[in-house]
Amino acid sequence: MFKAYLTSFISTALCCTLALLLSSVSTALAQDESIILGNGTSLTITDYLIETDPDGYKTVIVRAVPNFDPEPFGEVPSDHYARMVQPLCGNLVANSAEALQEQDISAVRVRWDFTPSRRDDDVPANMTLTRFHEMVFDIADGAPCTPKPLGVGLDNLAPDLSAAIKATLRWAEPGLTPGQLSLTYAVDAGLADIPPDLDRAAIELCILHADILLEARARYYSQLYSRTVAITFEQEEDQPGFELLRRVTFPVQDGKCGTGLSQMLTEAIRDRD
Repeated sequence: MFKAYLTSFISTALCCTLALLLSSVSTALAQDESIILGNGTSLTITDYLIETDPDGYKTVIVRAVPNFDPEPFGEVPSDHYARMVQPLCGNLVANSAEALQEQDISAVRVRWDFTPSRRDDDVPANMTLTRFHEMVFDIADGAPCTPKPLGVGLDNLAPDLSAAIKATLRWAEPGLTPGQLSLTYAVDAGLADIPPDLDRAAIELCILHADILLEARARYYSQLYSRTVAITFEQEEDQPGFELLRRVTFPVQDGKCGTGLSQMLTEAIRDRD
């Protein structure tokens, strides 16, 4: 029912309460405790679960209820709230690091369930409509709460580029100006050293990522009118004396990221990936 941008629970998952497995979690986040997120908003933690997929990959699931309406103007992707809930993940990891490591936990997923104030026209008035958002954060290899946007697919966060860099999507969210879709990427190279490659990478990411998100917005989130796409590159590690951020902005034309490339070149980039 939630349509795009969300992942479902794996039916074969082994779930148990996190409180039973991670004794130190109570010092970080107590069940049924109200957690301040910022901007006057908060959520109430209702449960902790551990999900183990068939490959043994373990995820802590924080179940919550937002004490505000996440969709006052209509449906929005869950990725829009990832930056807001990242501190919650950080607090959990900071206070339960030892226990998380002992249990071999690789990720944290924050899921909040809510009743939207706006109802679809095709939903009967006597039916209770509930929805949920999910935000996923990787905590493996000493990387505390690295965001993993769901909108482009978790197996597609770092597509192959012709540019000699690796760019991994970190945030997919509203931009600085009205109607802007902002995509932020972590790169493993010095930004000041490769400006031509960055421009080429931005064009390819517009085609490989932004077009996916723009199509989903047009289909599922009609109130999110898109005018521009901002592709932002950030260095993974701060290096004093080096440029740490580069941003390239594209117009949205006919529902696509306006790279200026021909249809033939655009399809060639898609097919190559």
